[in-house]
Amino acid sequence: MKSVIKLTLVMILIFSCSKEQKTKSEIITKKIEYGVVISEYLESKKYEPTLIFNNPFYNNKKSTISLLENDISWSEKDNALEIVINGTKINTSDKVTLNNNWGNSVDSVNFANNVMQIKLYESESLLGFVLTNEPCTGLGCSANYQLIYDLKTKSESYFGRFRTGFEFELYDFNQDSKIDFLSKTFYGRNEQMIDTTEFILYSQNEKGNFQEFKTEKQKRFSFKHIYPQIYPDRNKDSLKEEFGENWIEKITVGNTVYN
Repeated sequence: MKSVIKLTLVMILIFSCSKEQKTKSEIITKKIEYGVVISEYLESKKYEPTLIFNNPFYNNKKSTISLLENDISWSEKDNALEIVINGTKINTSDKVTLNNNWGNSVDSVNFANNVMQIKLYESESLLGFVLTNEPCTGLGCSANYQLIYDLKTKSESYFGRFRTGFEFELYDFNQDSKIDFLSKTFYGRNEQMIDTTEFILYSQNEKGNFQEFKTEKQKRFSFKHIYPQIYPDRNKDSLKEEFGENWIEKITVGNTVYN
Protein backbone atom coordinates (compact mmCIF):
# COMPACT_ATOMS: atom_id res chain seq x y z
CA MET A 1 0.00 0.00 0.00
CA LYS A 2 2.82 2.41 0.86
CA SER A 3 4.45 1.66 -2.50
CA VAL A 4 1.23 2.57 -4.33
CA ILE A 5 0.93 5.86 -2.44
CA LYS A 6 4.58 6.71 -3.09
CA LEU A 7 4.20 5.93 -6.81
CA THR A 8 1.08 8.10 -7.01
CA LEU A 9 2.87 11.05 -5.39
CA VAL A 10 5.79 10.72 -7.80
CA MET A 11 3.42 10.69 -10.80
CA ILE A 12 1.61 13.79 -9.51
CA LEU A 13 4.94 15.58 -9.02
CA ILE A 14 6.13 14.68 -12.54
CA PHE A 15 2.82 15.83 -14.06
CA SER A 16 2.90 19.14 -12.14
CA CYS A 17 6.48 19.88 -13.22
CA SER A 18 5.65 19.05 -16.82
CA LYS A 19 2.60 21.31 -16.75
CA GLU A 20 4.58 24.15 -15.17
CA GLN A 21 7.33 23.85 -17.80
CA LYS A 22 4.75 23.86 -20.57
CA THR A 23 3.08 26.96 -19.15
CA LYS A 24 6.42 28.78 -18.93
CA SER A 25 7.24 27.75 -22.48
CA GLU A 26 3.90 29.05 -23.75
CA ILE A 27 4.50 32.38 -22.02
CA ILE A 28 7.99 32.71 -23.46
CA THR A 29 6.98 31.84 -27.01
CA LYS A 30 3.76 33.90 -27.07
CA LYS A 31 3.90 36.24 -30.04
CA ILE A 32 3.80 39.95 -29.23
CA GLU A 33 1.51 41.95 -31.50
CA TYR A 34 3.16 45.36 -31.44
CA GLY A 35 0.32 47.01 -33.34
CA VAL A 36 -1.94 46.18 -30.40
CA VAL A 37 0.73 47.28 -27.90
CA ILE A 38 1.03 50.69 -29.59
CA SER A 39 -2.75 51.18 -29.78
CA GLU A 40 -3.24 50.38 -26.09
CA TYR A 41 -0.37 52.62 -25.04
CA LEU A 42 -1.64 55.59 -27.05
CA GLU A 43 -5.18 55.07 -25.79
CA SER A 44 -3.91 55.49 -22.22
CA LYS A 45 -2.25 58.84 -23.04
CA LYS A 46 -4.74 60.67 -25.22
CA TYR A 47 -6.86 63.75 -24.48
CA GLU A 48 -10.60 63.33 -24.88
CA PRO A 49 -12.14 65.96 -27.20
CA THR A 50 -15.14 68.00 -26.13
CA LEU A 51 -16.95 67.58 -29.45
CA ILE A 52 -16.34 65.63 -32.67
CA PHE A 53 -17.72 66.52 -36.09
CA ASN A 54 -17.47 63.84 -38.79
CA ASN A 55 -18.22 65.12 -42.26
CA PRO A 56 -20.36 62.71 -44.28
CA PHE A 57 -19.64 61.94 -47.92
CA TYR A 58 -21.73 62.64 -50.99
CA ASN A 59 -25.04 64.51 -50.69
CA ASN A 60 -24.95 65.05 -46.93
CA LYS A 61 -21.50 66.66 -46.90
CA LYS A 62 -21.37 69.97 -45.02
CA SER A 63 -19.18 73.03 -45.40
CA THR A 64 -20.41 75.17 -42.49
CA ILE A 65 -20.80 74.17 -38.84
CA SER A 66 -20.72 75.55 -35.30
CA LEU A 67 -18.92 73.79 -32.45
CA LEU A 68 -20.15 75.49 -29.27
CA GLU A 69 -19.29 79.16 -29.90
CA ASN A 70 -16.92 78.49 -32.79
CA ASP A 71 -18.20 79.11 -36.32
CA ILE A 72 -16.28 77.18 -38.97
CA SER A 73 -16.68 77.06 -42.76
CA TRP A 74 -14.52 75.87 -45.66
CA SER A 75 -14.40 75.86 -49.45
CA GLU A 76 -12.05 75.29 -52.35
CA LYS A 77 -10.33 78.47 -53.50
CA ASP A 78 -7.54 78.90 -56.05
CA ASN A 79 -6.73 75.16 -56.07
CA ALA A 80 -6.41 75.09 -52.28
CA LEU A 81 -8.63 74.78 -49.22
CA GLU A 82 -9.74 77.94 -47.42
CA ILE A 83 -11.02 77.54 -43.86
CA VAL A 84 -12.68 80.38 -41.93
CA ILE A 85 -12.63 80.05 -38.13
CA ASN A 86 -14.56 82.72 -36.20
CA GLY A 87 -13.92 85.17 -39.05
CA THR A 88 -10.19 84.37 -39.43
CA LYS A 89 -9.24 82.96 -42.84
CA ILE A 90 -6.52 80.38 -43.32
CA ASN A 91 -5.48 78.91 -46.65
CA THR A 92 -3.52 75.73 -47.42
CA SER A 93 -2.01 76.99 -50.70
CA ASP A 94 1.45 77.71 -49.27
CA LYS A 95 1.48 75.28 -46.35
CA VAL A 96 3.74 72.24 -45.99
CA THR A 97 3.79 69.52 -43.35
CA LEU A 98 6.10 69.77 -40.35
CA ASN A 99 6.85 66.06 -40.59
CA ASN A 100 7.97 63.77 -43.38
CA ASN A 101 4.85 61.83 -44.27
CA TRP A 102 6.51 59.45 -46.77
CA GLY A 103 10.22 58.65 -46.55
CA ASN A 104 12.33 61.81 -46.28
CA SER A 105 9.83 64.18 -47.88
CA VAL A 106 7.46 66.76 -46.47
CA ASP A 107 4.21 67.28 -48.35
CA SER A 108 2.28 70.26 -49.66
CA VAL A 109 -1.07 70.64 -47.92
CA ASN A 110 -2.72 72.26 -50.93
CA PHE A 111 -3.57 68.76 -52.17
CA ALA A 112 -6.40 68.76 -49.61
CA ASN A 113 -9.83 70.01 -50.70
CA ASN A 114 -12.12 68.55 -48.04
CA VAL A 115 -12.59 68.67 -44.26
CA MET A 116 -13.19 65.09 -43.15
CA GLN A 117 -13.24 65.61 -39.38
CA ILE A 118 -13.00 68.34 -36.75
CA LYS A 119 -12.36 67.84 -33.03
CA LEU A 120 -12.84 70.60 -30.46
CA TYR A 121 -10.72 70.52 -27.29
CA GLU A 122 -12.48 73.25 -25.35
CA SER A 123 -10.31 73.40 -22.21
CA GLU A 124 -7.14 73.39 -24.35
CA SER A 125 -8.58 75.99 -26.80
CA LEU A 126 -7.62 73.83 -29.76
CA LEU A 127 -9.28 72.59 -32.94
CA GLY A 128 -8.00 69.51 -34.74
CA PHE A 129 -8.80 68.97 -38.42
CA VAL A 130 -8.38 65.95 -40.71
CA LEU A 131 -8.08 67.19 -44.31
CA THR A 132 -8.44 64.94 -47.35
CA ASN A 133 -8.77 65.07 -51.13
CA GLU A 134 -12.16 64.04 -52.53
CA PRO A 135 -12.89 62.28 -54.79
CA CYS A 136 -9.57 60.47 -54.54
CA THR A 137 -7.75 58.19 -56.96
CA GLY A 138 -4.69 55.93 -56.63
CA LEU A 139 -2.11 56.91 -54.05
CA GLY A 140 -4.07 60.05 -53.19
CA CYS A 141 -6.62 57.92 -51.33
CA SER A 142 -3.94 57.04 -48.75
CA ALA A 143 -2.91 60.65 -48.04
CA ASN A 144 -4.40 62.98 -45.44
CA TYR A 145 -3.37 65.97 -43.36
CA GLN A 146 -3.83 67.16 -39.78
CA LEU A 147 -4.25 70.83 -38.91
CA ILE A 148 -3.97 71.94 -35.28
CA TYR A 149 -5.44 75.41 -34.77
CA ASP A 150 -4.94 77.34 -31.53
CA LEU A 151 -8.04 79.44 -30.86
CA LYS A 152 -6.16 81.83 -28.55
CA THR A 153 -3.06 82.58 -30.64
CA LYS A 154 -4.58 81.69 -34.06
CA SER A 155 -1.48 79.65 -34.81
CA GLU A 156 -1.54 76.79 -37.35
CA SER A 157 0.47 73.54 -37.30
CA TYR A 158 0.25 71.09 -40.22
CA PHE A 159 1.14 67.40 -40.37
CA GLY A 160 0.73 64.75 -43.04
CA ARG A 161 0.15 61.00 -43.24
CA PHE A 162 0.41 58.39 -45.93
CA ARG A 163 -0.93 54.84 -45.44
CA THR A 164 -0.91 55.31 -41.65
CA GLY A 165 -4.55 55.99 -40.81
CA PHE A 166 -6.87 59.01 -40.79
CA GLU A 167 -7.35 59.62 -37.06
CA PHE A 168 -6.58 62.84 -35.17
CA GLU A 169 -5.49 62.64 -31.52
CA LEU A 170 -3.74 64.82 -28.95
CA TYR A 171 -1.73 63.33 -26.08
CA ASP A 172 0.00 63.97 -22.77
CA PHE A 173 3.21 61.94 -22.81
CA ASN A 174 5.46 64.04 -20.59
CA GLN A 175 3.06 65.16 -17.87
CA ASP A 176 4.62 68.61 -18.28
CA SER A 177 1.39 70.63 -18.91
CA LYS A 178 2.25 70.73 -22.62
CA ILE A 179 -0.03 69.19 -25.22
CA ASP A 180 1.59 66.59 -27.48
CA PHE A 181 1.01 65.38 -31.01
CA LEU A 182 2.42 62.20 -32.54
CA SER A 183 3.36 62.38 -36.22
CA LYS A 184 3.67 59.32 -38.44
CA THR A 185 6.19 58.76 -41.22
CA PHE A 186 5.75 55.86 -43.64
CA TYR A 187 9.04 54.54 -45.05
CA GLY A 188 7.57 52.42 -47.80
CA ARG A 189 7.26 48.71 -48.46
CA ASN A 190 10.34 46.62 -49.25
CA GLU A 191 10.66 43.58 -51.52
CA GLN A 192 9.62 41.27 -48.69
CA MET A 193 6.37 43.28 -48.25
CA ILE A 194 7.55 44.73 -44.93
CA ASP A 195 6.31 48.20 -43.90
CA THR A 196 8.01 50.62 -41.52
CA THR A 197 6.26 53.46 -39.68
CA GLU A 198 8.04 55.93 -37.40
CA PHE A 199 6.19 57.87 -34.69
CA ILE A 200 7.77 61.21 -33.68
CA LEU A 201 6.84 63.38 -30.69
CA TYR A 202 5.82 67.04 -31.14
CA SER A 203 4.78 69.41 -28.33
CA GLN A 204 3.02 72.77 -28.24
CA ASN A 205 5.19 75.80 -27.44
CA GLU A 206 4.28 79.06 -25.70
CA LYS A 207 3.18 80.67 -29.00
CA GLY A 208 0.70 77.88 -29.66
CA ASN A 209 2.67 76.19 -32.42
CA PHE A 210 3.73 72.56 -32.36
CA GLN A 211 7.40 71.69 -32.78
CA GLU A 212 9.47 68.55 -32.48
CA PHE A 213 10.13 67.80 -28.81
CA LYS A 214 13.80 67.63 -27.80
CA THR A 215 16.06 68.06 -24.79
CA GLU A 216 19.72 68.94 -24.32
CA LYS A 217 20.52 65.23 -24.09
CA GLN A 218 18.24 63.92 -26.84
CA LYS A 219 17.26 65.59 -30.11
CA ARG A 220 14.46 63.23 -31.18
CA PHE A 221 11.93 61.11 -29.30
CA SER A 222 10.40 58.42 -31.46
CA PHE A 223 9.56 54.75 -31.87
CA LYS A 224 9.33 52.52 -34.94
CA HIS A 225 6.94 49.75 -35.88
CA ILE A 226 8.14 47.30 -38.53
CA TYR A 227 5.42 44.95 -39.68
CA PRO A 228 4.70 42.55 -42.56
CA GLN A 229 1.70 42.81 -44.84
CA ILE A 230 -0.80 39.97 -44.40
CA TYR A 231 -2.47 38.32 -47.38
CA PRO A 232 -4.19 34.94 -47.90
CA ASP A 233 -1.20 33.02 -49.26
CA ARG A 234 1.16 34.18 -46.52
CA ASN A 235 1.75 32.16 -43.35
CA LYS A 236 0.85 34.61 -40.58
CA ASP A 237 2.54 32.55 -37.85
CA SER A 238 5.93 32.77 -39.59
CA LEU A 239 5.85 36.57 -39.81
CA LYS A 240 7.69 38.66 -37.28
CA GLU A 241 6.99 42.20 -36.15
CA GLU A 242 9.71 44.47 -34.78
CA PHE A 243 9.56 47.42 -32.43
CA GLY A 244 12.31 49.92 -31.64
CA GLU A 245 12.09 52.90 -29.37
CA ASN A 246 14.05 55.99 -28.49
CA TRP A 247 11.26 57.28 -26.33
CA ILE A 248 10.63 59.26 -23.15
CA GLU A 249 9.80 56.08 -21.21
CA LYS A 250 9.60 52.34 -21.69
CA ILE A 251 6.28 51.69 -23.37
CA THR A 252 4.12 49.74 -20.95
CA VAL A 253 0.78 48.03 -21.39
CA GLY A 254 -0.78 46.52 -18.27
CA ASN A 255 2.06 45.04 -16.23
CA THR A 256 4.31 44.35 -19.21
CA VAL A 257 7.17 46.57 -20.36
CA TYR A 258 8.11 46.24 -24.03
CA ASN A 259 11.72 47.01 -24.90
